[in-house]
Amino acid sequence: MPRPRLARSGVLVAVLLLGAPAGALAHPGRSGRRHAPACTARKSATAKHGSRSFRRLHCAKGRHVPLSSHPSSQPFFSARGGVCPDANLAPSATDLKLVRAATLCLVNRERASHGERALHWNEQLIQAAQSHTESMAFGDYFEHVSPRGETPLMRMRRTGYIYSSRISYEVGENIAWGSLWLGTPSAVVAAWMRSPGHRANILDAHFRETGIGVSPHVSAFAPGQSGGIYTQDFGVRTG
Repeated sequence: MPRPRLARSGVLVAVLLLGAPAGALAHPGRSGRRHAPACTARKSATAKHGSRSFRRLHCAKGRHVPLSSHPSSQPFFSARGGVCPDANLAPSATDLKLVRAATLCLVNRERASHGERALHWNEQLIQAAQSHTESMAFGDYFEHVSPRGETPLMRMRRTGYIYSSRISYEVGENIAWGSLWLGTPSAVVAAWMRSPGHRANILDAHFRETGIGVSPHVSAFAPGQSGGIYTQDFGVRTG
């Protein structure tokens, strides 16, 4: 079955309680996780004939939050003996780089186990992902498209990742939030891998670059609890 190409609001996605006893859904004080449908978009250009075909994605809104974050300043972990450093680290204001690196390490471990090459940091995708994560954290919404109607494609154009109407590209986005232990990189990536759409983005053989945004501010979703909100943007550009 082909993977879904259109992502809609995450409002209808059920809250998952991982590692919690049966019946925990009845207790809103317990830790929870939520993830929205994955979204992807493609644009291919055939220069020979001057024709273009689009697969639009109808998802992702957010506001711009400036981020000074060059990929070279981002840790890049590789799994050793199948273990990723800091995979169970809880996001905080002081460890977001480590949380990002652990998340990418886990994603690349999944890709390696399926014969796919590792993803590498891209500055523009980091900026797009972080701005959307902070927009959700402080804007009290959990969707790919912001209340102002900004989509992932708009964010990637704004940061310069999609820098021309003439290039071909494929991009995708996964988002998630979790409170308490469900907000760690290991829990978030595990939840994505259990979801067909999110898993398809993670294992997509075309993707080469990525950016991950993380925020520890989950008070809008789980008042009084710690946790993390995640956005992972994927991309490849040709031409």
